[in-house]
Amino acid sequence: MSKNRISPLKQLSIPRLELCGAVLSARLREKVVNSMDVAFTRVIHLVDSAIVRAQIQKESYGFGTFVANRVSKIQAKTQTSDWYWIPTDVNPADMTTRVTPANLIGNDSMWQNGPSFLQEPIEQWPIRQENLPVEQIPDIIVHHNISRKDSSITANSPLDEIDVLRFSSLRKLYKTTSILIQIAAKKSFKGILRSITADDLRDAEKMWILHAQKDLPQHALYRFRRLGPSITSDGIVVVGQRMNTWLSKSWNTTSFALVPHKSPYAELIVKSCHDEDHAGLDVTLAKIRSRFWIPGVKRVIQRIKSKCMVCRKKDKMKVCQQMGDIPEERMTPSPPFYHCAVDLFGPLTVKDTVKRRTHGKGYGVIFNCLVTRAVYVDLAEGYDMNSFLMVLRRFVSIRGYPRYMISDAGTQLVAAGKELRSILHTWDWEIVKDFGKDKGMDWVTTKSADAPWENGCSESLIKSVKKSLEVSLGSNILTFSELQTALFEVSNILNERPIGTKNNDPNEGSYLCPNDILLGRASTRVPTGPFQNCTNPKLRWKFIHDIVNTFWRRWTRDYFHTLIIRQKWHTESREVQKGDVVLVQDSNAVRGQWRLAQILETLRSRDGKIRDVKLRYKNCNNGRYYHGCQDSVICRSVRRLVVIIPVEEQTN
Repeated sequence: MSKNRISPLKQLSIPRLELCGAVLSARLREKVVNSMDVAFTRVIHLVDSAIVRAQIQKESYGFGTFVANRVSKIQAKTQTSDWYWIPTDVNPADMTTRVTPANLIGNDSMWQNGPSFLQEPIEQWPIRQENLPVEQIPDIIVHHNISRKDSSITANSPLDEIDVLRFSSLRKLYKTTSILIQIAAKKSFKGILRSITADDLRDAEKMWILHAQKDLPQHALYRFRRLGPSITSDGIVVVGQRMNTWLSKSWNTTSFALVPHKSPYAELIVKSCHDEDHAGLDVTLAKIRSRFWIPGVKRVIQRIKSKCMVCRKKDKMKVCQQMGDIPEERMTPSPPFYHCAVDLFGPLTVKDTVKRRTHGKGYGVIFNCLVTRAVYVDLAEGYDMNSFLMVLRRFVSIRGYPRYMISDAGTQLVAAGKELRSILHTWDWEIVKDFGKDKGMDWVTTKSADAPWENGCSESLIKSVKKSLEVSLGSNILTFSELQTALFEVSNILNERPIGTKNNDPNEGSYLCPNDILLGRASTRVPTGPFQNCTNPKLRWKFIHDIVNTFWRRWTRDYFHTLIIRQKWHTESREVQKGDVVLVQDSNAVRGQWRLAQILETLRSRDGKIRDVKLRYKNCNNGRYYHGCQDSVICRSVRRLVVIIPVEEQTN
């Protein structure tokens, strides 16, 4: 029985091809032994490759991947003592690997009858089991031991007593080491600091490199063979020998010291290079590799960068909390402006009615229905609280008292400009909240300042109002009544805007808009008739009732499903905890001037998630002693926070 295979398309060396043939022989033996009922006392494998036989005698883990896999397969199916070497001229399997004349494979040939020595006792066979020197076996991993001429760094080196990680930079470590060396040499402290030279610092660096390289494995020269390692006259393992000429001319160096990444010295190298400018991974990596070669250094850089407080303040992302659930009030059909939100914007420039060249200021007030998305925009004459209450009274006179009114937290009306925010500090918001209580209206304010998304339904409409005014007015300045009229017309434009998805069915009429429930039609134009002149109150009630039902049916079909999608903030992250040290984002300051604060209390929303917190910070100016400042407590949304030191790190 014979078995052969064609060599693969990928070119392999002759020893590797012969090793593949040995694997084929081991498989053929297993099949023959398992297929026959004869009990074999011994099975011998004969190969004419001394290299293959030597590889089979070794452990598989001592080779490269290709050879190791095949040697392990052979050793799993056969015994290493079953393999012998024979000369090529008496190996019949060799005849199929080359061109062989037909007369050499006849009936009396070695191919048909086998080699003649099979008829003789095994002791007379031309076979032997000789081991090749390790240097002649390809693909074997040779372990080169590192032997250094410099024996100043012993197993119990004095450098072991120095905690490297207590130093903030390499220079301080080298300087301290140089001082200790001089103290040990001079037996005196006199004149030590003045006598430190650059050579002393270089000697200290060599000592620390040698100390760190004690952790290198004994076969480091083979493990890092792709880097071209070698040992200098100082006993330091270096890499980069293949670029010696270029390095000496361009970088004024000849090689890079090899430092294991798990050593504290490697961590200090990375920390020193990173602390120079707190740049990204690539910049720090370039600085390190100008002098050292640290395998796996990218993981060390990322670990150092993640612990760096400066980088956390500079680069860390703000806290991300998943967008909250829609309030039930926005999904429950109700009369227009039954659930309402209010916000202020401005100031808007107003021209005096009599003195045309005199300009004043007015402030816009927007009311919007949370369910129907209807809008009412009015203009307040001044910045005092009474002017706002006048606008509020006009609104409730036209639209009725809402069940409850939502606004930003008093002095934190975010849509208002900086000037308006400073004015609102003088308002007595308790009087504003008391307005309408006897009519059943409740006033609800958001918890945090500087969180416009908590009243986002008003913020988006204010943007639309400003855009409409910009398009319609341009640079023109109007009187108070003219501007108020323009705002009323803008309100109507916004109430004609489509809400929800547009239905392509012509039988369903035009798009859905807030005017459908306010006016019974989308446009303010005179409705087309004719209408039946019916005086029966029941029929008139039914007519109005059908209009309202049509609106809510289309509202449910075209608008309601659009509330399902979260437009942003889709994922959940770690929730802030009491005791976390955070940066508080300030919209009026750059990131480097944000306040550092600590979380005193976490406030959960209706869905159980932490969305607002109470913070404690020191209210002190630059140059004042920090511990002498009084604490201030503020409330902020978690999306304005950057967690610098989590409470878990403080505990640990």
